Amino acid sequence: MESPAAFIVTPNPTDAEAAVSFLREAGLGASHCPTLADLCLLPVGAIGCAVLVEEALVHPDIDNFLEVLAAQPAWSDLPLVLIASEGAALGALLERVFPQSGNLAVLQRPLNPVSLVSSVQVGLRARHRQFQVRDLLDQRSNALRLRDEFLAMLAHELRNPLAPMRNAVYIMKRLNIREELFTKTRDLIDRQVMHMARLVDDLLDVSRLELGKVQLRMQQLDLNSAIAGATEACLPITTARGHTMQVRLASEPLWIRADPVRIEQVIGNLVTNAAKFTAEGGTIVVEARSDAGAARVSVRDTGVGIRPDMINAVFDLFTQDAHTLARSEGGLGIGLTIVKRLVELHSGKVDVASDGLGRGAQFTVSFPRVPAKLESDEPARDDASGVSTKRVLVIDDNADIRESLGMLLTMWGHGVDFADSGPDGLKRAGDVRPDIALIDIGLPGLSGYDIARNIRARTDAWARAVTLVALTGYGRDVDREEALNAGFDCHLVKPIDPDVLARTLKLR
Repeated sequence: MESPAAFIVTPNPTDAEAAVSFLREAGLGASHCPTLADLCLLPVGAIGCAVLVEEALVHPDIDNFLEVLAAQPAWSDLPLVLIASEGAALGALLERVFPQSGNLAVLQRPLNPVSLVSSVQVGLRARHRQFQVRDLLDQRSNALRLRDEFLAMLAHELRNPLAPMRNAVYIMKRLNIREELFTKTRDLIDRQVMHMARLVDDLLDVSRLELGKVQLRMQQLDLNSAIAGATEACLPITTARGHTMQVRLASEPLWIRADPVRIEQVIGNLVTNAAKFTAEGGTIVVEARSDAGAARVSVRDTGVGIRPDMINAVFDLFTQDAHTLARSEGGLGIGLTIVKRLVELHSGKVDVASDGLGRGAQFTVSFPRVPAKLESDEPARDDASGVSTKRVLVIDDNADIRESLGMLLTMWGHGVDFADSGPDGLKRAGDVRPDIALIDIGLPGLSGYDIARNIRARTDAWARAVTLVALTGYGRDVDREEALNAGFDCHLVKPIDPDVLARTLKLR
């Protein structure tokens, strides 16, 4: 860490030389700045302490200096030492020039060199602490960046093998095979693939929520419909555990202003959490109601319960109770953290109650209600059936993904071509001129971004008309933006739901 220096700001070179000499004799770094304008040219982080004489406080220099102080980063509060004449004018000077500065020492003339050295030492020690805080913040930011890069790569590597597995399960469900053992093992694979996909999504959601990068697509929503959608999606989990799930919707619409996908995620996480901690044959009750101007949904279970000393910790990241871990059916301890942060982004609150171990638990989420909906602001849903035949080019270096996508596309009646590298994909695109290209991003030889840019750079009509779909394991917001900027029409994250892919093909 650098040794911060004091800067003496005075138009008098003799005074400056004397002050610099005093400080250097005391072992302190010191330099001279003739004017405040000269000081303002230095980076704030290069200044340890500013010693100002009142003669240097002239306009417009003082105005510029105050702007520099106001623009300091959060870690910085530059120590100031003001040398001024004694008298009533001193108070007026402080009020006029430094009305809000809390890191200001005032020395009156005639100046005692010992007082100057002591004040500068205090200021430099304070500045040194500020630099330590700055370095810790930089280290934290760097650690978060490395973590996010790791999670993005991990998600990509996990999603790639999940993609062909999900495609294969979809195909198996459409085979006319009624053998019980086949059906059970197929559904088992389906549940575990979905579980892995949710874990990957949860990891990335935690990162985005911490950095404030979750963008909500707000619209007017009936909480009842979100509950119905979330509980239906959780049926495979509760059914597999032999749970009885009771869903009690409110008798009236519960209108809230919310992102439908995120609200379903909140409710789904709560139901999944209840299923993990409820023994086979237990009961989960999901209930909606209106209460004191709020729309509430509660998820109550007959599971293992929560110890009193854990009640306030259940929403902490990576928290799991050691007493119930053996029955947790896996998980990373992040689902409830996501619930709390998403609910707070919607100006809501979440509460938890439990009578102790073995007595179950209840989570209650509350959102502000809004006036009744006047007209629909939801986009019309598109029917996935009746997709017209298209020529589709699949560019992916994973053979299983290429093969399983080819099976799906052929089943839907499309013509399919394949490429397993960037250069080969670009050449095949020019040769076969597909209607749609499904392109992976991390390709050997040429990235998916480069393929899209090369195609869009062509001047023929096909290059403008072809639909480019990024089908990738990279799912961060920055990845989506980069894909769209490169020329892709849409960005789908593996493992893609085949029904979503079918609708995408139809809409294009």
